[in-house]
Parts: sequence; C-alpha cells; structure tokens
Amino acid sequence: MAAHQEDVANLNRLIDKIMRDNVEAVEEVQSETQPEEEVNAEKGNQPEEEEQPEREKTEEEKDFISQEAKELWNKVMFDKDFVCERGFGKFISPFSEVIKKRGWEFFCEHKAPGFSALPKEFYANMVGIKDNSVYVRGVWVPFDDRRINEVFKLRDFKHGSKYKKLLENPNYKKILNRLTGGEWKWEVTKTNPHHAIKRGSLTEEANVWFYFICSIIMPTKHLSTVKEQEAILLYSFLKGYKMNIGILIEESIRGYHYSNKRGLIPHPATITRLCFWAGVKGDWEEEVRCPRVSPLTLTGVTHLLHNQ
Repeated sequence: MAAHQEDVANLNRLIDKIMRDNVEAVEEVQSETQPEEEVNAEKGNQPEEEEQPEREKTEEEKDFISQEAKELWNKVMFDKDFVCERGFGKFISPFSEVIKKRGWEFFCEHKAPGFSALPKEFYANMVGIKDNSVYVRGVWVPFDDRRINEVFKLRDFKHGSKYKKLLENPNYKKILNRLTGGEWKWEVTKTNPHHAIKRGSLTEEANVWFYFICSIIMPTKHLSTVKEQEAILLYSFLKGYKMNIGILIEESIRGYHYSNKRGLIPHPATITRLCFWAGVKGDWEEEVRCPRVSPLTLTGVTHLLHNQ
C-alpha cells in the first residue's frame, strides 16, 4: 500500500513539473512573436473581407482529433474494461538476479494504476496517428519504442541477432523442450502445427515469466494456453536473448488498435505514463483510476502454480 501511494505521488509531481515547463515554453514563444504582430498591425494591412472568428471548440471536442475518433470513443471504448499491468512486488529469487542483470529493476516494479479516461481517449484517437504519436487532449503523445524505453528506464537498443534469427526460423522442438521439459506436445490446428502449448505443461520458471509477459508486455487474461508468438518470446526470455522491450510494447499497443479494439483495453498504466511525459493536462485528483491489481509476489506465484 505504501509503495503504491508513493508511486502515485511521484507521478503527480512529475505531471506538475511538466505542466510548469509547458506553460513557461508557451509564454516564451508568445513573448517572441508579439513584436512581429505589432509591426504587422502598424502596417495597416487589412483583409479584403472581414474574417469570421473560428468557433471555439468545446472541451469534449478538444479531446478528440476527429469525429471518427469521438464516435469510436462513444460506441466502442467508453464502457470497456482493462487488463491492468502487474509487476513484481518484491523481486522473486532466482528472478531478481536476472532482472538486475538486464537493468529491468524499475520496469519490473509494480506500478500505480493508470487513469481510466486517458487510455480510452488514446486508443480512440489512434485513428489519426501522426509520426508515431497520438493526439490526447490537445497534446501529441509519442508511443514509439524509444519513448517507452525512456519512460521505463530501459536500455534503448535493437533486437539482438539471436532473437531476430529465432523470429525468422523458430526451432519449435527446442522451444517446447525448454518451456516444458520435453514431455509435452504442441497443440495443432488445421492451419498451424505449432498453435499453442498448454500452460499447465510449463516449468515453474517459465510459468512465472509467462505471467509477467502477459501482465506488462503483451497484456491478456487468456492464460490457459501459450500461443506460438508468446512461446517464442518466452523462450527468448529464458535464454537471455537481447530484446528491445519498447518495440514489443509498442507492437502490442498497435496490435490492439488494428484488432478493431476487440477485448479488454491493454497497457492503461503505460499509456497514462506516456501521457504524463508528453504533458497531457487533467484534474488528476478528480480523474477515475483504473482498478487496482495486486503485485506479483512469491506467495502469489506459488498460488498461481498450484491452481493452474
């Protein structure tokens, strides 16, 4: 509880700082442009026709980049629930050493919940993506891998060669053996001989990392099976392959958008942080927060493994 409250307080302090910086920047720009405006006025340049003042947008209209985005908010996003991120409450041995070695201490910490409206507005406005940024309340919010890595204090690098090679040519037998100990088989479909692995077949180590992946990197509540792409990513985690976490999260955000917003809303805390960093304004004391979720602890993992 104390850690949760401290994280929320830190985020609010960050918002206040960014707001002050943004206000100062706007005032500076206005100060620089004023003399030029006065010069133009002195020249007496009058338009041939008196221009009608542009109608000021309502607060609701300012939240959306287009009518399409507004309709998407009203018809699809408004009543949707979330699949909230869930990090480690305390680093779980032997995973703490792996986390420290990869520089993921902050990334793996359990984060304060996001605000309910921000991710819904973000996904609605993804119909107008511009330069890897999304319009949210008058501010363009970057969500590319470099910004995500910056927000989570992750090393900013490209996918390593081993991970790329695995993506291009997966060794499904090795993946199965590493994740299950070799006593299980892939579930098959008519179109895919490597469709999924039963989650109950995973080793204890693989189970913990799978739950973490499905909580933060590729959020989902469908945990009964490990789909092909999830298995490849999980195998790479266990092997220690070099990966760009920011790209994985960015792809997950884009994937939800291109799926026509099916299912629960992913990455609410991440999107809230991205909005904070970009300077999105709001009455944060009044904003509704996403549902709280408990961190992943050793007790929780034990319960998880015993109730698969």
